[in-house]
Amino acid sequence: MKDNFMTLTKQYGKPICVALYAVSAAMAARKRVTPFLSLLGMHAAEYWLIGKNVAAEKGLTKGEGLAQCLAFGFTWWLPEKQA
Repeated sequence: MKDNFMTLTKQYGKPICVALYAVSAAMAARKRVTPFLSLLGMHAAEYWLIGKNVAAEKGLTKGEGLAQCLAFGFTWWLPEKQA
């Protein structure tokens, strides 16, 4: 089960995150900003809780780690952490 989840995360995680941002940005354009701000806030919290440590382990700068986390959430750091 864990292997299936990791395979799906590696293959489809980043495109799903991009799609979620696109949908929430479209909603924000229609004055429904809560989903976009929630997604952005959740990903920022992930960076401070886990992403910064994974970025440091992998030799990424703080800015690169933050950008990866804001864009892709756990779908970038979970496979990196497992590797």
